Amino acid sequence: MKAFADIADLPEDDCIAIIAEASRTQIVGFFVDDDAKADRYIRKLGERVRVIERKSNVLVNGTVFVKVGPRES
Repeated sequence: MKAFADIADLPEDDCIAIIAEASRTQIVGFFVDDDAKADRYIRKLGERVRVIERKSNVLVNGTVFVKVGPRES
């Protein structure tokens, strides 16, 4: 299990695909730059994941933390 991956330099849709795949079996947290980007990621992740938590300014001011995980059966 890899505990951390810096995928910020990848194209957005690639980042979203990685998050979606990883969150099929585990809880995944990610930071984005602002609420608009968090909304876009969550919209693109769609029904593939369950949004567990979303908070602004958690560790770094001006960022949004989102935690997602497997869909509940």
